[in-house]
This record gives sequence, structure tokens and C-alpha cells, in this order.
Amino acid sequence: MSKGSAFIAAICALLAACGNRQGTAVEAQPATDVSTGPAAPTEPATGALVFRVMREGGGGIDATINQVSPKGEESYYATVPDTGEKALDKPCEAGQRFQAEPKVAAFLRGPTQDCATRVEFMLYSTQATLQFIKRGDDASAGGDLLVAQSNYGIAADRLQYAKPEQAQRFRVLSTVAAGRALGVTQPVQGAGGAEQPTVEFKDRVRQFQKENGIKETGELDARTRESIGRMRLRGNEVVVPPTATTGTMTAVTAATVTAGPALAVTPQTAIPAIEVRVNAAEMLVLPASPQTAEIIHANRARMKREAR
Repeated sequence: MSKGSAFIAAICALLAACGNRQGTAVEAQPATDVSTGPAAPTEPATGALVFRVMREGGGGIDATINQVSPKGEESYYATVPDTGEKALDKPCEAGQRFQAEPKVAAFLRGPTQDCATRVEFMLYSTQATLQFIKRGDDASAGGDLLVAQSNYGIAADRLQYAKPEQAQRFRVLSTVAAGRALGVTQPVQGAGGAEQPTVEFKDRVRQFQKENGIKETGELDARTRESIGRMRLRGNEVVVPPTATTGTMTAVTAATVTAGPALAVTPQTAIPAIEVRVNAAEMLVLPASPQTAEIIHANRARMKREAR
């Protein structure tokens, strides 16, 4: 082979090698695009509207967010994954209200929330709610009306948006127990779960609220129930001592009552039926514990003195 032919052959070989390397690069390019291209869709960290749904015991929970009209009609708005957060690019509008419907039966739907940049929900555990009911039943059976009215009231607050009829029954039981403890002879009127607080009961609650620095509404709200639960006798007088930690009254809420360890929740979690085992008529005739009976007697004596 002449020098010229050898040179040409060398150039051809070099060009072929370059062509092979370019071919390799071109063939590899699609793999590079797959690995470095746009990632799979994920929820943005922030948005014009963020829904956050948390469950009692800690952690997020998957839920359906419904928009609730002024008439109470519901319509689908968004779905929150089990991380508990969903960000949307479009903000909500003033006047819109939302409610979170848990996809797991072990939790209860809560109250509606107004439109905001960040709309948050806390869903109570059905199992923990059953524990409040059980404590109310046990206290009622033992004549401890102070504990009964508090636990029945908490259960009613938790159930009012998910099971309103059952919530009403527990609210009646809370009213009867609180009324008896306050010395009210007839705390409710009506029957069959349709009982309503009497004027006598509301007046006595309003007086109790005035005496203990609570807004005078005549309603048995959480703060009033918490104060009634701390009633004690000092001599012949009924008093409400300050809380041990702060020296002021605080409402009993899920944050202040231990509901047990966090639940391991799955869609198959079995939750017992919520039952109302005691009715208002039965509670009115149940004997009070000696300590509660003394408080009732002192309250009635005080009411008689004030009525003179």
C-alpha cells in the first residue's frame, strides 16, 4: 500500500470511529432524556389554596373535601391524599365553606371551615370518642355527675357533625348530669331524645357562669362543663378551684384529655357501634355518689337562699 493510500485509509478509519461514537451518543440520548427530564407529577409545596387534614393522634389522613352551601348541600371540591395536604393553584372565594369527609371509617367528620389561604381540619378518632362515652357511662352508673356531664359533653361535641342524632342524646345526658349537680330539679323537658334545657337550667347556668368569670350565655359549653367538673365543697359552700397548672379556667378539649396512643388505621379498622345506654329519665333517678350528693344539696340550699 502506498503512503497516500495508507493515509487515506487512516483518515477513513478515524471518521468511521467518530461516526460510531456519535451513533453511540445519539442512541444513549433518549435514556438521558428519561432520567433528567421532567419528574413525575407531585403536589406543589405551596399554592393559592392549601387544604390540610390531620387526624387525632398525629399525622395526615386522606379525605374528600366538599364545598357546603348555605343550605347545607354538599358538592365535591378536592381530594386530599394520605399525606394530609393538597395544594391548589386557584384560590377559594369569600363565603365558600368546606368540610373534610374522611375516607377511613375510624374517624369522624368535623365542622365546616371558611375560605382562607390555608384551610385546616382536625378529625377526631371514633375509638377515642367511644372512650369518652364509656367514661360518661361509668361515671353516671357510679353517681359521679361531675365527670359524667363533662365526658358526655365532649362526646356530643365530637359527634355533632358526623352523627347529629346521637350527639343530641349525649348532650341531653350532659345537661341532665350538669343540672343535677347544679341543684336544678328539672334540667330538661320533653322525652325520647328531643329533650331541651329548661328555663330553670339556663338561668342556673347563667348564674354559675357569672360567678366563675365565664361569658353569660346560659349554654352548657366546653368551658362551663370544665368548671362544673371542678366543683368542690368548701365548708357548706360550692366552689370552683382554679386549675392546678395555670390558676385559671381552661376548656376541656382533645388537647387536654388523653385519648390513648395513636391508632394504627386502615380502611378495614373495626369500630364498635356508638350506643346510648342511658336515657335522661334514668339519669334523673339514679342516686348520686356521696360527694356529688353533698354538692347537689349545697347548691339547692344556696338557690333557696338566693330566691328569698
